[in-house]
Amino acid sequence: MDLPWQVQVADAALALALLVSVVTDLRSRLILNAVTLPALAVVLICFFWVGGVEQLFNCLIGLAICALPLLLASWKGWMGAGDVKLMAVAGAASGWPAAAAVLLLVSVAGGVQALLWILAARLRGEERPKYVPYGLAIAVGTAAAFFWGDQLF
Repeated sequence: MDLPWQVQVADAALALALLVSVVTDLRSRLILNAVTLPALAVVLICFFWVGGVEQLFNCLIGLAICALPLLLASWKGWMGAGDVKLMAVAGAASGWPAAAAVLLLVSVAGGVQALLWILAARLRGEERPKYVPYGLAIAVGTAAAFFWGDQLF
């Protein structure tokens, strides 16, 4: 099925934001506003263009599903604000109900990533890591949701 060009642009904005954020998170432990905020704007504009207010509302529901749990975690200091904004982009691009699959698969990817980082530190004889760059888990979980999420729900 051919997607409208606006949806393709929105998906490309999400993919680019995920790719750049993985690199910056791994290198400097930062997910940049200069990446996430324009990507979010592109996603929202493109979906509004395709489906009007109804589709925009669908994107906002997806944004809330993905970003609110991470926002709560960021208030506790467990997660950075960049992670929250990147998840907002992923949620907006996926919309309802696919955002539930994004949240679930990102959570699973984050758990697996944390375990692997802890195991790698142990094997190297180092302390358990204090920080795990969650941008990688967000990218992997979001990609998995876009490819296989419809099979979950």
